[in-house]
Amino acid sequence: MAENSVVGGLSFQPGLTPAATTSRAAVSMAGRPTFADDPKYYPSKNVWTTVCKTADLQPSSLKACFGAGQDLLIATDKGGRVFAAANVCPHIGTPLDQGTVEDGAIVCPLHRSAFDLKTGKLVGPWCPAPPLIGPLTGKLKSPRELQTFQARKQGNAVQVLLDVNAKKRFESNYWRGVLDSQGKVDGGYY
Repeated sequence: MAENSVVGGLSFQPGLTPAATTSRAAVSMAGRPTFADDPKYYPSKNVWTTVCKTADLQPSSLKACFGAGQDLLIATDKGGRVFAAANVCPHIGTPLDQGTVEDGAIVCPLHRSAFDLKTGKLVGPWCPAPPLIGPLTGKLKSPRELQTFQARKQGNAVQVLLDVNAKKRFESNYWRGVLDSQGKVDGGYY
C-alpha cells in the first residue's frame, strides 16, 4: 500500500492538497418575497361548500361545522331554515355552538348576547349576563356583529358560500417556512 494513499475517504493528511470540489450557491430567503408571503396571490374565491347533512339538524338548533379552513356554526329557525355564522362570539372568542336559538337570534351561552340569524347584528343588550360580571366584561370590547355567511339546503346537504382562499390569505402574513418556530426565514421576528 502506498504511503500517500487516502484510507477511509477524505481524511486530513499534512502535505496533501484537497481535491477540487464544485461550489454550490447557498440558498437565501432574506429580503426575497416568496409566493406564500403575498396575500395578492390568494384572491377571493367564493365556493358553495358542503358542511353537514340536513339530517343532522333539528328546528331551532345549532351545529358546529368546519369548512374551507373556517370554524362555522349552522343555525336553524323554528321552520327549519338554515343560516350560517362564524362559530366564535364577537365578545371574547368563545364558541357559540353551546348556545341557543331564541326569537330568530343566536344567543351566546356565556354572556347571553344575541345576534340576528340573518344579519349577525346585535339584538338587545351587549353581555347582559351573568349579573355584574357580564356588563363589566362587556366594557372590555365594544359591541360587535357576528360574521354571517349565505347558507342553503342542496338535496340532503347544507352548503355555505365560503371564500376558500381566506385561510391562505390570513396565514400568508404569518407563516414563512420551516424556521418559523424560531423566527422568520428572512431573519425577522413577529
